[in-house]
Amino acid sequence: MNLMKLYNRVPIFMQNIFTTAQGYLYKKERFGKVYYATLEELRARNYGDLQELREYQDALFTELVRHAAENSPFYREFYKNIDLSQVRTVADIEKLPRLPKETVRRNLPQMYTVAPESAIKSETGGTTGTAMRFYYTKRDRQRRMAYLDFFKMRHGFVPMKMRRASFNSSRIVPATQKAKVFWRTNRAIKQRIYSAFHVKNNNLRYYVENLNKFKPHSIDGYPSAIFEVANYILENNICLDFKPVAIFPTAETLLPHYREAMEKAFGCPVRDQYASSEGAPFIVECTAGRLHYCMDNGVIEFNADGQMLVSCFDTHATPLIRYEIGDKAFLAEEQSCACGCKMPVVDHIEGRVIDYVLTRSRGRFPAVFLSCKGVPGVRYAQFVQDRVDALLVKLVATEGSNHAETEKAIRKKFQYFLGEDMDIQVRFVEDVEKEPSGKFRYIINNVK
Repeated sequence: MNLMKLYNRVPIFMQNIFTTAQGYLYKKERFGKVYYATLEELRARNYGDLQELREYQDALFTELVRHAAENSPFYREFYKNIDLSQVRTVADIEKLPRLPKETVRRNLPQMYTVAPESAIKSETGGTTGTAMRFYYTKRDRQRRMAYLDFFKMRHGFVPMKMRRASFNSSRIVPATQKAKVFWRTNRAIKQRIYSAFHVKNNNLRYYVENLNKFKPHSIDGYPSAIFEVANYILENNICLDFKPVAIFPTAETLLPHYREAMEKAFGCPVRDQYASSEGAPFIVECTAGRLHYCMDNGVIEFNADGQMLVSCFDTHATPLIRYEIGDKAFLAEEQSCACGCKMPVVDHIEGRVIDYVLTRSRGRFPAVFLSCKGVPGVRYAQFVQDRVDALLVKLVATEGSNHAETEKAIRKKFQYFLGEDMDIQVRFVEDVEKEPSGKFRYIINNVK
């Protein structure tokens, strides 16, 4: 019996123990010497000195390029006609070719610079057709966690010392569970994980009641899920017994009405951030409410149409240099900021279009919930909905995959949160449809 099956069969108090045990394993992986050393480095950095920031960025950029060319079979071939001795600073970045997402998808195994078994796995959500598997070195993972936690610390949250409520897609609630308990506690880092799948309709009061008991110092996770809770609080005139220092949304685009409802309901600021599973440089909101791109974490090239090219300094196991990530962001016209930080100010981040599947009994599910991550045999996927009670999943399978096993896994995964009243149909196809513009849509909803 695998661990997930065992977890689903034991009582809830044992599931909390399992969650904490897993938390301690993650804590050991993510919060070691490199993590604490990086925090000290970030605290000491002078973010008011633009020249110093540029020099630091130049050094890390050239180091990443050399590392990729020397250790990655893909980059060795990709750069074979380029004189890398002429790439001395970020100003020379256009001497290197752009890296399209499809090129990455086709060549991922050749891009790795380490043996997968010695690295830390990270998968994209799969909301552009298929998940991709990237790897981090232990050092890079800890540095990345330090950047994220330093951002939160600047807004008053102290990781692992203050209580944290996280709304994410962890499958912590077994499909057969009857009890209205949609959360589990990870005592290793003082975190309570709330299932974003179940933030629907009659369940909302249970979430609010438990948040009032837990009294988190911060809330993070999917903004669409946190918004549903906030909206319930406002509609029912509920007075909370706690006030977080901040809310830190992740994974989805933060829409203006999400921010407004969350700030009003919880009485605290919402501090936005942008990153990615692949390892894009962070864009974070400062105490003055403006977004800054973290020059000390990577390079972002902002094209006229907003499309970003990203090069991240913490991707040594799977280097990404001038990567066409598919998200949009725009630099602000006014670059000075009251917070004193000289890193570039970003006006707004668009991210991807928020499409969703509509269910009869459980409401809307945006693309982030419909990831094929973890499903074997899926190369591309597309969801088409023509009726509120039916969903067609079009799949392009990987070569040699077992269609029956893939279909079974798809049905099991999506029935879990879309509900038993959703008729899930699976169709294997040679290719998936694209828009007349040539762009791919992960969800085509014809019943909005």
